[in-house]
Amino acid sequence: MPGVETTVSAAPVERTPRIIVIGHKNPDTDSIAAASGYAQLKNLMGVTNASPGCAGYPSARTEFLFKKFNVPLPPVIGDVHPRVRDVMDATSPWVYEGHTLLEAMGILQKTHRHRVPIVDLRKKYLGMVSLFDLADRLVLQATEDGFEGAGDGLMGREIRTSIAHVQEVLKAKSLSAYRVDTIEAMEVYVGAMSEATLRQRMGRRDRLRVALVVGDRHEIHAMAVEMKLRLMIVTGNLPVDEDLIDEAKSNGTCILQTAYDSATTVRRLKFSAPAESTMQDDVATFQEDEKLCDIKDAIIAERDETFPVLDDEGRLVGTLSKDYVDHELPLKLILVDHNELSQAVDGAGEVPIVEILDHHRLGSQQTTTPITFMNEVVGSSCTLVSEQFRRFGQTPTPAMAGVLMGGIITDTLMLRSPTSTPRDKAAIEWLQGIASQDAKALALEILSVGSSIANLPARKVITADKKDYTTDKFKFAVAQVEEVGFENFFQHRGELLRDIQALVKEEGFDFFGLLVTNVVRETSMMLCVGEKRILDRINYTRLDDNTFDLPGVLSRKKQLLPLLLKVMS
Repeated sequence: MPGVETTVSAAPVERTPRIIVIGHKNPDTDSIAAASGYAQLKNLMGVTNASPGCAGYPSARTEFLFKKFNVPLPPVIGDVHPRVRDVMDATSPWVYEGHTLLEAMGILQKTHRHRVPIVDLRKKYLGMVSLFDLADRLVLQATEDGFEGAGDGLMGREIRTSIAHVQEVLKAKSLSAYRVDTIEAMEVYVGAMSEATLRQRMGRRDRLRVALVVGDRHEIHAMAVEMKLRLMIVTGNLPVDEDLIDEAKSNGTCILQTAYDSATTVRRLKFSAPAESTMQDDVATFQEDEKLCDIKDAIIAERDETFPVLDDEGRLVGTLSKDYVDHELPLKLILVDHNELSQAVDGAGEVPIVEILDHHRLGSQQTTTPITFMNEVVGSSCTLVSEQFRRFGQTPTPAMAGVLMGGIITDTLMLRSPTSTPRDKAAIEWLQGIASQDAKALALEILSVGSSIANLPARKVITADKKDYTTDKFKFAVAQVEEVGFENFFQHRGELLRDIQALVKEEGFDFFGLLVTNVVRETSMMLCVGEKRILDRINYTRLDDNTFDLPGVLSRKKQLLPLLLKVMS
C-alpha cells in the first residue's frame, strides 16, 4: 500500500521495576499505616519507585485515621499476578497490510526476529510473516520452464503481486504504466536466449501474465512490446527506444527500468508480493490482561517463539516472546505486617519479594535469593517502621507520624495489649512529638469510631480482619473486631454465626473463630465454628455451643493463636 510507512521500532525501553509496599489481606489499621509509612521512608532514601498498596478495603477506623491527618489511603490492589502486558514488547515492529514481503524481510533482518505481525490501517491484527516462510520462497525448485539464465534453480517462476509493488522492490523508474495497482499473477522469464526461441516460448504463454526481465537486447525489447507482454523489466538502467515506449503506452505493456542486474532482479521479484500473501493466520494470540500463570503451558506447547498480543478489539498492542520467563518482572513486593503467602495479596508468590518487615510468627515463605527480613517482638508493625526512620536518620512528615502512631495505638490497644513492649511506648512518644498530637486523645478518637458489628453486614465483619492459618492437619482462620462493649455482639450473634457457618463450608475450614474484643473492659468473646474435637479442647468458659468467654484476652497473635495451635497439635 504505497504511501503508508512501515513501522520499525527501536529496542524496548528498559523499565525500572515498581516496588509495592503492602500489608496482608483484610488489612487492619496497623497493616495499612505501616505500608504507607515504610513507602515514605523508602522515598526519602531515594527509592522513588516505591509506593504503598492495600490488599483489601480499609475499615472505618482506618479511614478515620488517614482522613484526620490528611494522608491519602493507599490504592486497593486485588492481585499482583504478572500479566502479559508486564513482559510483552509494546514497541515491537509490524508490517501494514499491502506492504511487500521485502519490507517484512527487512524488518526481520534489522530486529533479528523470527516473525513479524501484519496489521491493517486500523492496526487490527491479521497474521504473522515468518522468516522461515520467506526462506522457503528461495528454495522452491524451479520447473522446466522456470527462470532461464540468472536465477535458475532458485525459485519458481510465478509471482502474485502488482506492478506498483514490483516498481517498489526494484526501485525502478516507470517508463510505461497500465493498471499498476492491481494484484495479479505473473510468470517471470529472463530474456537470456535468442529472440526466436523466446518468441516461440512466449507464444505458448498467456502474454498478459508474462513479466520479462531483459538487459540491453533491443530486439527483445521490440518483441515484448509487439507481443503486448504484461511487463518488461529492463535491468542495469539500460536505455529503451522512445518509439517503443510510446508504442508500449498505447498497447498496455508496462515497462520498468531498474539499476539492479538480472540475477538481483529475479531474486527481489519473489518478495514483491504483499506481505499477507505468505501470512500465517492460525498463530496463537494472547490478551494483554491474561495472567502469565494461565498461559504458561500453552506457550510451552507452541513451537513458535513470538506471539501477537491483542486488545479487546483485536488490535495489535505488542508481542510476547517465549523467553519472557528470563525477563525481569516490572514489579517487586515489600511485605509488611505478615510473612505468610496465605495472608499475602493474590499473586505474591509469582513476583519477587525483596523485603519483609513483620512482628508475627514465621510462616513457610521461601525466596530464591537473600532478602532483607525483619521479624521482631513488638506490638505493632508501625513501631518497626518508626524505628527504621530513626535508624536511617530520617523523620516522617507530621501527618505520617500521626498515621504511624494511630497504627501502634490500634494494634496495641493503646499499650494495654499483652503484645505491647517498651519499644512500642518509645515509638509513640517519638511520633507524638513530630505529629504534635497527644496519643491518648488520638486513641479516644479512634476507639470512638462506630461499631463494626452494628454498621457492617455480618460477612464483612467476619472477613474484614481475617487471617488464615494452616498446620500439618488443619486449616483454620481467626478474625478480630474491636468494640466498646458486647451489646452489639449479642444483638447480632445469630447472623454472625450463620455467616461463619457458611464461610467454613465455602472455604473448607476445620475451625473459624471471631474474636470480639471489648477495648474498654480489656476482655474478649469468641464466636466459633469447627470440629468438635477442637472446640472441646479450648480451655475457656463455654457460654453455649459456639461462644467462649475469654477474660483478659486482647491479642489474637500472642494469646489466642498459641492456644489454638496447641489445641490442634
